[in-house]
Amino acid sequence: MSTVWKLHAGCKVNLYLDIVGVREDGYHEIESLFYPLPAPCDILNVGLTRGQGLRLTCTAAVLETEENILARAYSGFAGATGFAPGVSVHLDKNIPMGAGLGGGSSDAAAFLSWLNARAGELALSTTELARLALTLGADVPFFLGKEPAWVTGIGEKITPVSCDLADYTMLVVSPGVHVDTRWAYRRWDEMFESARVRPRKELTPENSPIMSLCFTKPPKLWNGFEEVVFHEFPTLYEVKKHILNHFPDACVMSGSGSSFVALFSSPQSAVRCAGDMRARGHACFASRSGEPLVMDS
Repeated sequence: MSTVWKLHAGCKVNLYLDIVGVREDGYHEIESLFYPLPAPCDILNVGLTRGQGLRLTCTAAVLETEENILARAYSGFAGATGFAPGVSVHLDKNIPMGAGLGGGSSDAAAFLSWLNARAGELALSTTELARLALTLGADVPFFLGKEPAWVTGIGEKITPVSCDLADYTMLVVSPGVHVDTRWAYRRWDEMFESARVRPRKELTPENSPIMSLCFTKPPKLWNGFEEVVFHEFPTLYEVKKHILNHFPDACVMSGSGSSFVALFSSPQSAVRCAGDMRARGHACFASRSGEPLVMDS
C-alpha cells in the first residue's frame, strides 16, 4: 500500500495592512502584520506515483487546472532543482477562496516544503526556497514559516515578531464574497492614482505599527484596502457593522477581503457574534492561543 502524506495548510489574517505605493515596475509595496491560524485549513493528500509529473484533483473542481498554484509550484521546483518525481495531490479545499486568508499561498508553501524535504542533494536552501516561493505569489514565502511576521516590500521581506494575543478569542468571519486581489490593487491604483512608493523612515520599535499591534490592549488593527473594497462591495461594510454590534475589542478586514478578523476579550461575546454571523449565512472560525475552537452557539 503506497504512503499518503497529509499536509495541513493553515491560513493567515492581516492584522495590519498598508499599501505603501506602486513601484516603477508596477508592483505594490506593503507593510503588513501577518498572523497564522490553524483553521480554516486545507489538506493536501500527497502520494508518489510512477514516472514524472503532477496529477491534481480537488474538492473544488474549478481549481483542477494547469494554472493552479500547486501545478505552478511543482513546475517551478522541478525547473529550479531538476527534481520532478511522479506525484498525485488531492486537495481538500476548506479555506474560502477570494477571502483574504491566503489559502492558495498556504497550499503552495506546504507543497514546496514537502518537495524540498524529499529532494535530497537537489534540495534548495532556505533562501532559495523563499525566492522560488515569491515567484508564485507575494504571500507564499510567509507560509514557509509558522509564526507571526512583519512583512514588507512586495512580500519578500519577512521579519518574525512576537505577537501575544492569548487574552483574545479570535473570530474569523467569511461572508462568501469573492474579492479578486488583482482587482483590489487595480482599484486602489485608480482611487490613489498619484500614489508612488513613499519614502519611509527605517522602522524602529518606537515608530513601527508593531508597537500598537502587539503591545497595546486592545491592538489597533487597520487595513488600507477597506475603503476600496467597501466602495465596490457595500454588503461587506454591512458585515463589519454587524460584527461591531457585538463589541469586539478590535475588528478589521483581512487582506483584500472578504473575510474579517475580530478579537474578543470576552469569549461569551465571541460565541454570540459567531451565532449571529452563522444565522446570516457567514462561515465562522474561532481560535484562542493558536488553537482552533468549536463554538456552540
